[in-house]
Amino acid sequence: MREENARRCRPILGTFVEIAVPKVAAAAIDSAFARIEHIHARMSFHSEGSDLAALRKARSGASVAVDMATIEVLRLAQDLYRRTDGVFDAAVGTRLVEWGFLPEPYGYRDKEWDGGMLDVEILDETHVSVSRRVLLDLGGIAKGYAVDCAVDALMEAGASSGTVNAGGDLRVFGEWEEIVHLREADETIGGSLAVRNAALASSSNLHDRRRHHAGATSPHVLRQAPVLADNAVTVIADRCVIADAMTKVALASPAMAERVLADLNAELIDRRALRVLH
Repeated sequence: MREENARRCRPILGTFVEIAVPKVAAAAIDSAFARIEHIHARMSFHSEGSDLAALRKARSGASVAVDMATIEVLRLAQDLYRRTDGVFDAAVGTRLVEWGFLPEPYGYRDKEWDGGMLDVEILDETHVSVSRRVLLDLGGIAKGYAVDCAVDALMEAGASSGTVNAGGDLRVFGEWEEIVHLREADETIGGSLAVRNAALASSSNLHDRRRHHAGATSPHVLRQAPVLADNAVTVIADRCVIADAMTKVALASPAMAERVLADLNAELIDRRALRVLH
């Protein structure tokens, strides 16, 4: 990273978000964090004032007003659901609550939450309806989207280059090059690569990333079932939202991930033969 830069870090999105830009563009960081805070407020599973809370409280068939950013993420989640034959599924909230990944939302014990992604209908750019009650968890895909929006805000505010790192969801833009040291599933450092004008995300579920339910280990949940993987995966893409979402698919099905990524201008990194990317 260049020496003359401004760097700030805040706890948000369930992690620590660090933003760095050239010192002359330091004022742009405020705009980027404001964009992140807006996305966090609208797509939080935990907040009763979020769009996700409004959707889980909605009556069947009712039109629910949501933010345009929420529509964009839902539309992408539906697209990935179709591309991956349901492996990427944002409608796994019920399982995540049952297995202790997420807290029980208000009224959880009094409702039936049996809806899925096919029960979510985008009506227009600010309205959604659900045909059955559904617990959506946008989680990582919203985090990746927030990183992308932060980069947009930085560039709009005049930053020519920089990085946004949200707990490993990383995007680098402009002339800067970021050296990333990749952590393996067993917590060792397995290799490094240089990232420029790209987004990168990694995922694994060994050790403390795994949860236990009824005596079984249950980490990431895809296709309504737990996925156990002893390896770590890394995806590089144009957008962080794609990189983050597809790491989950890569854990479940590397072959499918590579096929889908080819259509998204993205790549599953071979961690055994790391190379410098420009």
